Formats: sequence, structure tokens, C-alpha cells
Amino acid sequence: MPAYTVRVLDDEGRLVVGATINCVDDAAAKAKFKSLPLPAGAAELSQGSRVVLRSDPSDTKRAAKG
Repeated sequence: MPAYTVRVLDDEGRLVVGATINCVDDAAAKAKFKSLPLPAGAAELSQGSRVVLRSDPSDTKRAAKG
């Protein structure tokens, strides 16, 4: 199963969250990425050097509730 990397950077470019998820394909990885309760920031899903999906950092629905 391929490994995908999830990263969230804050406004100053510092890493806030870093994680690895294993999914069978890009579609499953995108669905998992969209369901994660990530904090506000620039979120990115990649596999190796290939960027699979980026979220809009201004999307407040991505922010984790706490």
C-alpha cells in the first residue's frame, strides 16, 4: 500500500502537523485527507515528491475544533 505524507504549515511556513497515511490509491488518500481534523494552515497531501492535493489555507472548515 502506498504511503502518503500529510503536512500543515502555519502562516510563517513552520510545520504544524506532519503525518503519514497508507492508502490503496490517490482517491482513497484524498478522501482520508479531506476527513482529517487538521488545524488551520496550508495543508498538503503528497506521495514522494508528487503533490496529490493542496487545501486552501483560508478554508476555516479545515480547522480542528478544540
